[in-house]
Amino acid sequence: MIGVAILEVVFPVFVLAGLGFLWIKRGWAFDIAFVTRLALDFATPCLVFGKMAATRFEPDVFWTLAGATVALYAIIATIFALLLKALWLNQRDFLLPLVSANTGNMGLPLCLFAFGEQGLVYAIVIFATMIMLQFTFGLWLVSGEASPMKALRHPLLHAAVFGMAFSWAGIDLPGWIANTLDLAGQPAIPLMLLALGASMATLPAIFPRRAIAFSVFKLALSGAVAYAIARAAGLSELASDVFVLQAVTPMAVTAYMLAERYGRSPAEVAQLVMVSTALVAIALPGVLWMIL
Repeated sequence: MIGVAILEVVFPVFVLAGLGFLWIKRGWAFDIAFVTRLALDFATPCLVFGKMAATRFEPDVFWTLAGATVALYAIIATIFALLLKALWLNQRDFLLPLVSANTGNMGLPLCLFAFGEQGLVYAIVIFATMIMLQFTFGLWLVSGEASPMKALRHPLLHAAVFGMAFSWAGIDLPGWIANTLDLAGQPAIPLMLLALGASMATLPAIFPRRAIAFSVFKLALSGAVAYAIARAAGLSELASDVFVLQAVTPMAVTAYMLAERYGRSPAEVAQLVMVSTALVAIALPGVLWMIL
């Protein structure tokens, strides 16, 4: 029975990501930048606002989950910063990809299929917090320039804030608005998975020992720290499971995009992202078996 449950979670994720991968390999036109922007700047905010506004949970749950997410990545960043210093590796090149997690393209679909609509809402809180961290601390780390206003301008954060406001106030959206948001948000997860697969197809399939070692360590570290924080924060069983699953998602493709843009060892970062994604794909059934 547990094997069927795991298959129901894993199969749709890898089929859609695989389609994006094969699409690129066949040489068919696929504008990754456009699809990613359509998913993250339009479809996902509609999904986020609609789901969060329709969900009723206490503000404490939101702040506890967001705080746990910040604590998780602060601890992971500290450990990797010390490790990179010990290995004489440039922190501006490697710290962001090692700390980042693909809580959007992979995390949201996994949490939806594993835990349903309520799990998706919790996953969205973690994803929104990660977006804020990425466009403040992450962007400063890679580019050397702090950009808090860029994070505050992201449509996803606006959707999360207004969605939580409606939820806390107990305001029900009119049916015509709720239906419009639902329709506009439905493509979000398929688009993110297709973009994930397409992005993987553009990265070099190279698996050097250092990338493998970093990826294995990150997977184990993220899972262990997330579990400890979830217990310490007193998260519910569902919120804790979502938190751990989001924590063990692979390194984010956006970390490679930023490395490419700012010249931060993009080839090596691409290797890290590719190896991490392959490792999580292999380990995912085991992770789900422990959680479900």
